[in-house]
Amino acid sequence: MTSLVEKLQSLGIDAASDTAAMSADLFPLEEAPRADALVRPATREDAGRAVKAAYDAGAPIIARGGGMSYTGGYRPTAASTLLFDMGALNQVCSIDEANRIAIVEAGSTWEALSQALEGTGLRAALKGPISGSHSTVGGAVSQNLPGSMDGVLGLEIIRADGTRVWTGSYGADGHTAFYRNYGPDLTGLFLGDAGTLGLKTQIALRLEPKPEGAAFASFGFGSMGQAASAMLTLAQANLGGRVFALDPLKNKTATKVGMKEGADTLAAVVKEGGLIKGLKNAAKIAAAGQGAYDDVPWSMHLTFEGASQAAANAALEKAKTLLKGAHEIPPSIPTAMYAKSYSIRGFLGLKGERWVPLHSIFPLSEAARAVAAIEALFEEHKAMLARHEIVHSFMMSANGPYFLIEPMFYWPDARLPVHEKALDAPRLAKLTDFEDNPSARAAVLDMRVKLRDLAFSNGAVACQLGRFYPYRSALTPETRALFDTLKAALDPKGLFNPGALDT
Repeated sequence: MTSLVEKLQSLGIDAASDTAAMSADLFPLEEAPRADALVRPATREDAGRAVKAAYDAGAPIIARGGGMSYTGGYRPTAASTLLFDMGALNQVCSIDEANRIAIVEAGSTWEALSQALEGTGLRAALKGPISGSHSTVGGAVSQNLPGSMDGVLGLEIIRADGTRVWTGSYGADGHTAFYRNYGPDLTGLFLGDAGTLGLKTQIALRLEPKPEGAAFASFGFGSMGQAASAMLTLAQANLGGRVFALDPLKNKTATKVGMKEGADTLAAVVKEGGLIKGLKNAAKIAAAGQGAYDDVPWSMHLTFEGASQAAANAALEKAKTLLKGAHEIPPSIPTAMYAKSYSIRGFLGLKGERWVPLHSIFPLSEAARAVAAIEALFEEHKAMLARHEIVHSFMMSANGPYFLIEPMFYWPDARLPVHEKALDAPRLAKLTDFEDNPSARAAVLDMRVKLRDLAFSNGAVACQLGRFYPYRSALTPETRALFDTLKAALDPKGLFNPGALDT
C-alpha cells in the first residue's frame, strides 16, 4: 500500500494514509478495519489513473461520498483498501435547459445542484435524500432511493482497467445523454450496485420544470395502524404527491429541530418575493406548528404539486375527500420541509444522542400486517430498550405502489468523526458530549437485525443495501448466478467494494 500511495502521488494525485475519519459510516461495526490509504482524485482522469493503479496492485477499491451511509456501504473489509474520497469531484458540469439535462460529477451534493439550477425554473426530476446538503449524487445512485430511478439518464463509469465508459445515449459517439433506454438499460445495471461494478464519476440527470402550484395538508391519528390505513387509501387512489407519517416522538423533534429552520427559510423566500402562490401564508403556518403537534399521537402529511395552483388544490381536495372524517391539523411540517428540502437536522438527537435508522419497503397488501408485527416486536423488547436508554421513533411513507416503514433509534453514545465533520461549531456546542456506550450500541444493532429479518420474512426489500440488508442471499439460485456472472465480467479480481451486496 505504501508503494501504491507513492505511485499515485508521483502521478500528481492526492493520496494519504490518514483515513480515521473516512473509514466508518454513521453506524460502524466495531470489528471493521480501517482503510490503509485514501485517494482524493481532483479530475475524472485522475480517478481513472487511480483505479488502474489500485487494480494492478490488487488493492480493494471503495468509493465514499458524503458519508451518510448507515449500512456499511463503504466500510472496508480489509486494511489494504484504497478508499476513494469523491468529494473533490463535485462540479455541476453542464446544465442543458433546452434538453432538460444536468450533468454532474459524482461528488456533487444535491443541494449544490439545486443551487446551480436557481434561476432556470428547473429542478432534478429525481428527488435527492433529505440529507442532500451533504449526500452526494453519486452516493445516492449507488445506494438507490425509494421509488423510481428514472430520473437518471446516463452514467460515466470507470472500469477495472481505468477506461471510462458511458451508458444510455450518452454512450453513443457524439450523442448527448438525452435518452436512457438506448438498447439494453446499462444505466440501470449500475444503479444500487453499492459501487461493486465500477467507479461512478459522472451522472446525467433529467430535469423538469418547477411546479407553479403547491398545496399542503396534515392530519392527526390516534395510532400507527390508523395512520397506515389512511396512507394506504391514498396510495391505492394513485393521486401522486408526497405522503408521509410521523409518530409522537418524531412530531416533537421535527417541530423543535426542523420547524424553525423551515420557517426562517420561508420567511426569507417571502421577503425575496420568490414564493409560489400556494405558499402565501407558509411562514405563518410553519411558525405556528412549533407547538401544535405536541399532543398529536400520529401525524400524516400531504404535499401536492401542480402546473397551476388550481391543479395542486384539486389533487389535495380529492385526497381530503378520501380522508373524510380525519382530524385535520395545521400543515406546518410539510410546508417547512418543502421550503427546506435538504438538511441533516435529524442527524443526531435533540441533545446530541446518536441516531441510526433502518427501513423496509413492503407491497401495499402487506403493510397492515407489517405495521402490527413491528409494533409487537418493539413491545416485546420494551424493557431492554429502556434499560439502555434507547428511544425509537417511526416514519412511514406511501409515495408509490409500495409502503415504507423506517424505525429510528436514539441513544446516549459518543459522536463519531463523521458527525464532527458534518455539523458546524455552533450546533456542536449545544450538544451533550456523551461517553462511549458499546452496550447500548450492541442493543441497537440487535434490534436492527431483528427488525430487518422480520421485515424480509414478510416480503420486504430495501434500498442502501450496503453490508446490512440481504441481497445476494435473498436471490434465487438462478438470479444469484446471473449477478455473479455480471460481477465477474466487470470486476474479475473482485476488488470493487468487496463484501457489499454479499449479505
